[in-house]
Amino acid sequence: MKKKIKILIAEDEALTAMALCSDLTSLGYETCTPVATGETAIKTVEKDKPDVVLMDIRLSGKMDGIEAAREIYSRFKIPVIFMTGYSNDKIMKKANNIDPASILVKPIQIYEIEAAIKTIFK
Repeated sequence: MKKKIKILIAEDEALTAMALCSDLTSLGYETCTPVATGETAIKTVEKDKPDVVLMDIRLSGKMDGIEAAREIYSRFKIPVIFMTGYSNDKIMKKANNIDPASILVKPIQIYEIEAAIKTIFK
C-alpha cells in the first residue's frame, strides 16, 4: 500500500485552514494540525515530518511565511507551496528567491493545490 502524503498547512485564517484540511483529507492526503505562525510551522515540521508544506506568505507572529519556508527548506529539505493574496513584484521576487515548489495566488481552488502536490511527487 502506498504511503499517504502528509501536508502541513501554515495559514493564519482558521476557517481557510480548516477548509483546506477537509478538502485535502477528502482527496486522500494526511494533514498535520494547521498552524498560524512561521515559528510554529518550523516546530511542527521538526516534530511531525510532513512531506510538503502549504504556506501562506502572510502569517501571524514575527516571522512571515517566506522566512519560515527558507528555514524549513534549509534545515529539512521539505518542499514548500506558497499561497498568497498579495502578488506584487517585491513579494513574488522574495518568495521565488527560496525556490518554492509552487506559488499559488488566492483565491485558490483545491485542484490547483492538488496539481502542485502531484508535480512534486510525480
